[in-house]
Amino acid sequence: MSAAAEQRPLGLGVALALISAGSFGFIISLARLTYEAGSNPLTVIFFRALVPSLLLLALLALRRHRFAVQPGAFWPMTGVVIGQLGIALCYLSAVAYIPVSLAALVFYAYPLLVALLMVLSGRSAAAWPMVLAFLAAFAGLVLALAPSFAGLDPRGLALAGGSTLSGLLLFLSADRLPGRQDVLAVALYANLVAALIVGPLALALGVFALPASGLGWSCLAGVCLGFLAAFFSMIGAIRYAGALKAALVFNLEPLVAILSAILLLGESLDLTQALGVALVLAALTGFTLAERRQRQSTGT
Repeated sequence: MSAAAEQRPLGLGVALALISAGSFGFIISLARLTYEAGSNPLTVIFFRALVPSLLLLALLALRRHRFAVQPGAFWPMTGVVIGQLGIALCYLSAVAYIPVSLAALVFYAYPLLVALLMVLSGRSAAAWPMVLAFLAAFAGLVLALAPSFAGLDPRGLALAGGSTLSGLLLFLSADRLPGRQDVLAVALYANLVAALIVGPLALALGVFALPASGLGWSCLAGVCLGFLAAFFSMIGAIRYAGALKAALVFNLEPLVAILSAILLLGESLDLTQALGVALVLAALTGFTLAERRQRQSTGT
């Protein structure tokens, strides 16, 4: 296979990671607007899982796809399902006990953990540019998110930690999915399980609440469709670029969340946060340039 042919899947993987990180970051603000319209996290999570499930069922039926789990895919798919559900439940619940910025900072430690585990397990021979890029990107997130450490509630910290471990499980599991496993089936099972768990839970707790305005419904629809695009892009990014490179790109997700909050929620960006954003972008750019020089020098 030629060098150009080898580079195309990697470029596609990075592009998909950018789309996924941007989609995940943007729908956070849409979810916040849905809450302000009278809904709540459990209701949003339920619809975010139900709508993609129905769309995927219709698509698979029209294309006459099989729902079979390929050999070797059961446990990785189980990890993807549990990881996705854990992120949704833990991350959105953590902000009820600790500041959003602190919950986000704890959650977005998972790309750094992905890198460290990949190196320690011998699944990647990451060079110093990769390690330094992750450290610089995480330092930039600390500045960009500007977390408040006042009023730390152990429940919130535990939930935020749970979301970090869920993100780690999701990435590492998706990286182990066999290439022959249909991504549509993975997405279908992940969303069906979430809908079947969160829906009854919301009803049992008596917190099921629909948006009370047209804007709220529009934002809820945006969350559902945006999540579907983000999930597919994430699986594709990990498949083509690998968990390590995809995790590095996902450091952009909280930055997109910040920018979407500025545009949709009227929040502002101070100088410290701007420096943090610049540091994350510099880390990603520096790693990209270093890797490109390395690939050119090795002729790959």
